[in-house]
This record gives sequence, structure tokens and C-alpha cells, in this order.
Amino acid sequence: MSRIQSKQQLIDEILLEQQKLNDLLKAIPNVQMSKAKIVDGMTIKDLLAHRTEWGKMFITWYTDAKQGKTPFVPTKQYKWNQLKELNAEIYASNKNKPTDRVMRGFKAIQKKLFDLISNMTEKELISKKYYEFTGTSTLAIYACSASASHYRSARRYIQKWWKAQSR
Repeated sequence: MSRIQSKQQLIDEILLEQQKLNDLLKAIPNVQMSKAKIVDGMTIKDLLAHRTEWGKMFITWYTDAKQGKTPFVPTKQYKWNQLKELNAEIYASNKNKPTDRVMRGFKAIQKKLFDLISNMTEKELISKKYYEFTGTSTLAIYACSASASHYRSARRYIQKWWKAQSR
């Protein structure tokens, strides 16, 4: 999605991408979740743990901003130009977690994100600079990135790998 114009458009996009990803995940045998390397040496489990952590970061940014605090975006330790290092840390901190724990966390963050975004106002989602941390973007762009866009990219990586398995 290139430009989110309304809260409903964002909600619809999240639901669509979440459903597509969840349907694909249901088709993958559990043993493959932590064994098959699908992108950059990551397994499906690793990819979902990554998506979970970014969802948590968005929730923290939003919660801090809502309380009048200035959130550290993306984190206190990393700046946007250090995403490679941040993502490596996310991978390292999650790589030994059991698949079932990662899946529960992923499902929980999907629900938490959806509930949080559903309760946001149209004005706070669509207005530029509503929260300082978004800079010249809207909160909806950040929300979409943490949810629908991440679900879409995860699905595409997994789908590409899954199709290669059937050859």
C-alpha cells in the first residue's frame, strides 16, 4: 500500500494481509518452521519473531507518544541508519526460542496491534506530524509498516520458499 487515506483503508489492508499470511502459515508443517532457511539465513520462525519485535517497537513508540514522551525510534540503542545491526540483535535474541513460543507471540502481537490501531482516531492516524516521532509521515504509515506491510513481505518470502518446495 503506497498511501493510506483513511483508517478504514488501513484496517482493511491489515485484515487482508493478516489473513493471507495466517492461511499460508497453516499450510506449512510445523517442523519446517524452524528448519527451512527462507531469507538471509532466517527460518520462518525467525522471520515471524522479527515481525513480532517490530510490532512491539511500534506499540512502544505509540504508547510513549500518547503519554507525551518522545520515543526512541527505532530504539534507544539504534538509529534508522543502523537497521542491519538492530535486526541482527533481534535475530540473535530470538533464534533459540521454541517455535510454539514464537508463534504464540506473533499471534498475540497481531491481535494487540489490530486492537490498538482499531482504537486510534482517524485524525491521529492520517494527520501529518500528529505525533512528533513520525516526522513528516503519518502514524498510519508507521502502523501499516508494523502490521500489513510486514505481513505482506513475510508472506512473500515464505510463499517463494514454499513454491520452490513443490518443484
